[in-house]
Amino acid sequence: MSFAKLALAAGLGALSLSACGSAAKPVAGTPQVAVKSHKGLDDPRTKHLKCIRQDHLRVIRVGSTGLQVGAAPAGPSITFEPTPGAAQELQIDGQVENAEVIGSALLDPNQAPDAELQQVEDCLAVGVTG
Repeated sequence: MSFAKLALAAGLGALSLSACGSAAKPVAGTPQVAVKSHKGLDDPRTKHLKCIRQDHLRVIRVGSTGLQVGAAPAGPSITFEPTPGAAQELQIDGQVENAEVIGSALLDPNQAPDAELQQVEDCLAVGVTG
């Protein structure tokens, strides 16, 4: 009988220890992970959207990192990279031939008039140092 009690006590001890410190964590690559990892991050487009709209230009969000000013394909398109260095690398590698790097933004002028491009460049330059 003492063996049965010992086995029962060992089983209960193992069960209680296995639950210590366990937390429900999402599996890598699932949508729950993506939502949690982006929580609290700033969208770089937000402040630039406000500035561009203050200049009375029509602009919309494209995907998760882009902006389209005016109608495509004539209006300028903007893509934000994670860092200014990443934007520069794409330009140096020739992956974005016509794009101008402003901070972490890549500005493709398309057929936009110079006055409109100047307004967009000024807005993208807000907060950019160096």
